[in-house]
Amino acid sequence: MTPWLEPQEGASWPCRVTWRRRARVREGGRDRYQTTRGDAPDGRWLQTGGAHVLSFQDGEAVYAVRIQRDRVLMSRRGEVTLTQDFVAGKAQELVLRAYGRELALRAETHAVEVSVGESGGRARVTFDLIYPGEPQQSVDLVFQWFRRP
Repeated sequence: MTPWLEPQEGASWPCRVTWRRRARVREGGRDRYQTTRGDAPDGRWLQTGGAHVLSFQDGEAVYAVRIQRDRVLMSRRGEVTLTQDFVAGKAQELVLRAYGRELALRAETHAVEVSVGESGGRARVTFDLIYPGEPQQSVDLVFQWFRRP
């Protein structure tokens, strides 16, 4: 069983958030990988509405990630803006807004794994991302957070 700390309404702590997004694209019979990493040492971990919420920013965007036992909702705001709701087995149509343009895409979530304890947690989602006219991407996205004093 995966550890789950029941949220305490209104509890909030400073935290460090790290994330990794690894995408696999199959082109011409070969796999190509692209990995993006981020680190936000000045994040915030809030517990509210029966969920754990992370708020953080990097040099490109501001993020809010709402984490429940079986769902992760990620919102990214900046030059590239996207909101994505990860629920295992769920497919959704999305709009990516980037540099004054809009791009329709489709996402199909395969799995959501969440583990939360007293000092932090980890949320991992695997999903396929389909851009029009592009090969499908298989994505493994992981958020980790660590409570700071």
